[in-house]
Amino acid sequence: MLLQPKILSRSKKSKPIAPPSSDDGYRAIFERHPYPAWILDRATLHILAVSDAAVAQFGYSRQEFVGMSYLEIQAPEQAMEVKEKLGQLTASRGSARWMQKTKEGVPVSVQPVWRPVPFNRVPAILLTVNIPTPRRMRRLLQETEEGRMRLEALSRRLVEIQESERSKIARLIHDEIGQLLTGLKLMLVTGGESERSGGAPRSAPTRREEMVGIVNELIGRLRDFSMDLRPPMLDEIGLVAALHWHFERYTARTNVHVSFRHDRAEVRFPAAVEIAAFRIIQEAITNVARHARVDAVEVELTADPKYLELRIEDSGIGYGPTTTAGRSAGLTGMQERALLLGGHFSIESALGVGTRVLAELPLRSSSETWE
Repeated sequence: MLLQPKILSRSKKSKPIAPPSSDDGYRAIFERHPYPAWILDRATLHILAVSDAAVAQFGYSRQEFVGMSYLEIQAPEQAMEVKEKLGQLTASRGSARWMQKTKEGVPVSVQPVWRPVPFNRVPAILLTVNIPTPRRMRRLLQETEEGRMRLEALSRRLVEIQESERSKIARLIHDEIGQLLTGLKLMLVTGGESERSGGAPRSAPTRREEMVGIVNELIGRLRDFSMDLRPPMLDEIGLVAALHWHFERYTARTNVHVSFRHDRAEVRFPAAVEIAAFRIIQEAITNVARHARVDAVEVELTADPKYLELRIEDSGIGYGPTTTAGRSAGLTGMQERALLLGGHFSIESALGVGTRVLAELPLRSSSETWE
């Protein structure tokens, strides 16, 4: 979390400080300010004024600072990012994490915060930076290392998921579709051999009906396979309709009834959000059918302009910390889908009580939220 400059309290007799319009006016504020600070020309990013804290921290004199661009004290690889963020004339406020350098070239990690201000009738920016303490730096390094480790774990997990899906597809093609095609081939071959040998084959209509039956079963298997990989209605008519369709198939296969509540029947969400929500719900109710030992599950979907929230709850046998091994892959997959969108995922369960899965998926912007 970025540290914000502390606001000094005013006595009852003091008056609010009016926005200054000169270097002298800003110096009065700079002297009270514990953080390095600059006033920048918004169009060119040249330094117009500088605080004593910035002079002391970065080694440049006040005259040197005023004659240079703020970009000159940035790490070269991030200068373009700094220019893009600070140079947006329509922007109001912002914050970031950058690496600045002192006059001697020593890199300093900073957390800048900026806002527009007037300065001698020139559109300007007041930019202050917080410099983390050594303890804070150690924590930042630890967070960076933890993030790297999570990224590596996620990469490994994605490879495992990919290989698992490939293995599932291979088994389906070999065990189900392959067997049906083999049976159809044998019927065609044995029928021709019977005719050449002068045997007494079954009547043509009977054999034809059997082959048509195999072809129909093969078409059905392929259709189910395609639906499981990616339901077309998810793209065509949206999340809610796709869930209704999936719940009907789910109940027919498992005898577990789904109580579905939602408040956005006609709304389309961003494609990535709809896919993640569908897969999280799909995995959660699959776990219910496999492990919960119940005949009903509740699914609730609610949305506002910022978030899509999911709740999947059952009153089954639940599980504790020692009984999650068989479900860890599915739980990890659901969590990863939520985290990849910048959302939140949690699961609550106890033996004999049931299980509740909660997910919150952010809707990136108003233009993407309601299509």
